[in-house]
Amino acid sequence: MTVDPIANFFSSEMLHSGIRLTTPILLGAIASALSSRAGVLNLAIEAKMLVGAFVGLVALDASGSTFTAILAAFLAGAATGGLMAGAHRLGVDLIVFAIGLNMLALELSVYLMRVLFGGTGVWTPDVETLGDIDIPLIGSIPFLGDLLSGYNILVYLAFAAAIAFTLFFRYRPGRHLLAIGEAPGAAAAAGIAVPRYQTTSLVMAGGLAAVGGAFLTVGELGLFARGMTDGAGWIAVTAALLAMNRPGFLIPASLLFGFSDAFAIRLQSTTDLPQVVVQLLPFLATLVVLGFVGYRAMRAAATLGMPKRPRGAARPPQPATSTAGT
Repeated sequence: MTVDPIANFFSSEMLHSGIRLTTPILLGAIASALSSRAGVLNLAIEAKMLVGAFVGLVALDASGSTFTAILAAFLAGAATGGLMAGAHRLGVDLIVFAIGLNMLALELSVYLMRVLFGGTGVWTPDVETLGDIDIPLIGSIPFLGDLLSGYNILVYLAFAAAIAFTLFFRYRPGRHLLAIGEAPGAAAAAGIAVPRYQTTSLVMAGGLAAVGGAFLTVGELGLFARGMTDGAGWIAVTAALLAMNRPGFLIPASLLFGFSDAFAIRLQSTTDLPQVVVQLLPFLATLVVLGFVGYRAMRAAATLGMPKRPRGAARPPQPATSTAGT
């Protein structure tokens, strides 16, 4: 019996891997979209994911409890989000602040790893990561069971958070947040506490992004290395841009990047392509999406700036074309 190479390539194992790799991107995309809906540009998702990855593993090593580790990561990310909220209240340029915060998180995590634990490149404590959950009944269904069952709790938490984020805007606090993002001055005039909403959004965004980072260390690998997130924060921001910060589009946008990672890993194990080329594929997908988002924004700006002629109105007179000299 021969096996179809295409079916073998796109197996349930690769689909399972794609959903798993979507988890940190989805949590980071929710964090980015939440900040944008509050009217604040948040480009420090990468920093918060690094903070969550490092603090989560430290807490797991110290306590041996995965729940404590995830909680510690969330609180550390929330504190980092609080720093950004404070900078926003002071009128600091958030783009410059985010770049500095990303650099600080990268270098500080490496420094603390070396000073506290003696790690020279990779710190691998003796810890037990999150176990996978087999859903009763569903797990026994062919293919569907492999697709929906057998993930750790953070995978299910990420998709549940995306659904809750969508439902949030059906209620008054969500509508207030939308009003703040669209017109903060008008929202403040209507009696909405704009600074409080923006601060809360940035703190929650920091916590969610940090849990996405903790997924890498506490949920999967059980180790920490320099640049542990490997650009996942920036990919999450791109996923939020692709979804136009609309909650209902965050899951498919994040799945696109998660499956591009899974595709790259599968391609590396089944072909003889150079490793550098394979590792570039997720970033190439990010570049293509950014180009698409930029083109769409340019077209939208051009459309808004073009005066529209009322239906039935006569066309403006065209300048006469001179025929002298012909």
